[in-house]
Amino acid sequence: MRIRPQLANLPAAAGLVLCGLILWALLTNVVFPHYGASQYRTGWALLAAAVVPGLMTGLYWLLRRTAAAAARHRPWTYLPWAGVWALLLWIQMRVAYAVRLPPDWDAYAVADAAAGLAGKTIDSVPPYFETNPNNLLLMLLMAAYYELALSLGFQDLGMITAFLNGSVLFAGTVLTYCAVRMLGGRIAAAVSLVPTTVFLVLSPWAGVLYSDTVGVLFTVLILCLLLVSRRSASLTVRVPLWILAGAVAAVGYGIKPTVLICLVAAGITAVCLLAGRKDTLVLLLAVVIVGGSFFIGNRLIAGFEQRSPVIAFDVQDNPHAMNMGHFLKVGARSTEGPHGPYYGAYNEDDYQSTVAITGEEEKFRQGVQAYQNRVSAMGPGGYVAFLHHKLAWITGDGSFFSFGEGRMTGENFLSSRPADQGIQDLFGNTRPNFQWMLSIWQGTWFATLALVSVPLFLRTPRLLRPELSAMRIALFGLLLFLLLFEARARFLYLYAPYFIVLASLSFSAVMERLPGSGSEPRRGPVTATVASDGTAGARRSD
Repeated sequence: MRIRPQLANLPAAAGLVLCGLILWALLTNVVFPHYGASQYRTGWALLAAAVVPGLMTGLYWLLRRTAAAAARHRPWTYLPWAGVWALLLWIQMRVAYAVRLPPDWDAYAVADAAAGLAGKTIDSVPPYFETNPNNLLLMLLMAAYYELALSLGFQDLGMITAFLNGSVLFAGTVLTYCAVRMLGGRIAAAVSLVPTTVFLVLSPWAGVLYSDTVGVLFTVLILCLLLVSRRSASLTVRVPLWILAGAVAAVGYGIKPTVLICLVAAGITAVCLLAGRKDTLVLLLAVVIVGGSFFIGNRLIAGFEQRSPVIAFDVQDNPHAMNMGHFLKVGARSTEGPHGPYYGAYNEDDYQSTVAITGEEEKFRQGVQAYQNRVSAMGPGGYVAFLHHKLAWITGDGSFFSFGEGRMTGENFLSSRPADQGIQDLFGNTRPNFQWMLSIWQGTWFATLALVSVPLFLRTPRLLRPELSAMRIALFGLLLFLLLFEARARFLYLYAPYFIVLASLSFSAVMERLPGSGSEPRRGPVTATVASDGTAGARRSD
């Protein structure tokens, strides 16, 4: 019988392990920075790391002091908030337009094929996608988007790509705010706009549309769908939301496979809570429906790709595709970057050696063999040290490896308008003011990581709720995956909303412990509930 409460505590315990890893990586990078493609100035970054919580504190106290008046005159608050969102949208689109870059590396293959299919200049996808079929769905969706834009008379594909990227990032901003609002209330959500603005509105990847930026939309949308489902007691509301969450995960998985980790984390949390619940059938129903929806959606997407007339190869049986053996091999090698070693990053030698192998099984076998040889050469202690440095490297770059892929630099922005030069000087890695923007990204990232680790020292029930534990398990799973396989900080970007949500809720929990502060006013008594999708929350009696 004692197994049941122990099992129910596993999600919180796993989440605390994530907090410990994040704190360790943060301290490592403060003392021994592991640089990505750009070298930030540690002093500037630490100054920004102090300023960001200061801004959040000021905003928190301002909203706390005006909360009572805002509650009495709620309609009067709508106009200022509409202004805030309009301003954020304007900044988002302004930045996306000013810093758009020509497609490069894999993003070029995706955009070029999409443009060719939309413009009818090619009849089938290029050979690149036979080797990298993971980008097929994104390319097909972009081709449909381009075809629609061309039919409406838009000819500048670079501009409409920037518009799409800005729209996706802004949707991520809104959904991140909604997630914090559902979990922590209005004030916590408002405070979360500080790091959200830095990472999503002023995104390091604002100039490039790829699976990492698109993936942001899917991870946070899945989170919001599951959170909304727990706010209703009616299965007629919950079931469609569960179906939609599974379907969204299927599409997200087709675009960026690591999107699936957040759904798996939610499922693990739900299973751990199963033993301690009375309505286990409802919880099992949720797991089955979400999982079934994902499976059906995944099969439908695979069937669509298999039957697509523009795909000339067999998607289901493709001996030329990269597989997990290759990425495992790459993940155990370090290469030299411009400012220090890269750990487990893409390298051309490994890529070409895998391409030269024919047959899926042989690719996998030789990849695993190369991984074993590399780990054996390092020895147990050496491999542990390698993983330590790899963890620090992939979590230590607040610019998320911006300008680390391909050949594009800050001199290649498409816009030549004089009005855009000031923005380009901030966002371009070869421009004079780039260190300012880099310091803002890095400092905000340091502050975010520090706040994510807060539950190690402040273990309040609100911070150890199953919803937050599920998010921490997702990040933990992502880090474990990246430690083993090919990785860089860019691969963390689609989970930026999770870091922001956890950091914002930790910040609010810390502020509520300070003298003269209290929890956000609620309309009526609140009772703790555990929803049938495995998430726990608060439900008002009114």
